[in-house]
Amino acid sequence: MSKSTKSILILLVVALAASCAFAQASAGFGAISGTVTDPTGAVVAGAKVVVENASKGIKRDLETSSAGVFVVPNLVPADGYTVTISKAGFSDAQTKGITINVGQTVTLSPMLAVGAAGTSVEVTGEAPIIDQSKTSVSLVVDSNQILELPINGRRVDNFVMLAPGVTNDGAFGLLSFRGNPGGNSFLTDGVDTTNSYYGENAGRTRTYNISQDAVQEFQVVTSNYAAEFGKASGGVVNTVTRSGTNSYHGSAYEFFRNRTLNAVDRSTVNGLAPQGINPPSGVTRPD
Repeated sequence: MSKSTKSILILLVVALAASCAFAQASAGFGAISGTVTDPTGAVVAGAKVVVENASKGIKRDLETSSAGVFVVPNLVPADGYTVTISKAGFSDAQTKGITINVGQTVTLSPMLAVGAAGTSVEVTGEAPIIDQSKTSVSLVVDSNQILELPINGRRVDNFVMLAPGVTNDGAFGLLSFRGNPGGNSFLTDGVDTTNSYYGENAGRTRTYNISQDAVQEFQVVTSNYAAEFGKASGGVVNTVTRSGTNSYHGSAYEFFRNRTLNAVDRSTVNGLAPQGINPPSGVTRPD
């Protein structure tokens, strides 16, 4: 193997390692990252980082790098994450109540105070006003919106149009991003579910393959996609389904449709056209 070939392979390995270390959240998941410092602003290397979510049964253990950086990728989108950081000679730092949305990387800036072992500093996690790590133009439609907003047909991808610049492309119902009705990408739990022939979501505009109750939230990315969202010239709809917890839960719903509650055309009376007006198609008028 020539020296030039070896050099190229080394560069590829280094680039791959760097991309893995600083990659944003994978499709269908979220991530937590941060840089640990001391009161002087110096980075703290080798600090122990524990990321937990009791309701999901998730626990990750790792250490900060020589630059004081930690990255925890592929976390299930959910509420109630806790990050605990400890290092000998410092008080423990703990951030509670962290919420991770699909496709989101939560960036923390924890500081370890000098103190005796056993003392800790607790911080309640709050969403930052500006996410400095975010490069895409996107919107997350969360579970509260999915369950509380009115919907006809329980097809949750109708809520994609809550994002600015997204609308229906005519009566057929295709999604149009920034005036572009094609080239969209649809993912479910990180799996590409795009109808490759028509460039639509699975089931197209006729059916939908996921119940509204099974969808936790979804991310609508309109531009500046991350590298993981390939093949899209229009927009990206990144859906994540609900995951299990350590407690039993469930839901039920029922369709009730009665023609007496339906709106009728103003030119009809009790579903029948008055004299002199042609009846609607399929309606028989008595003599």
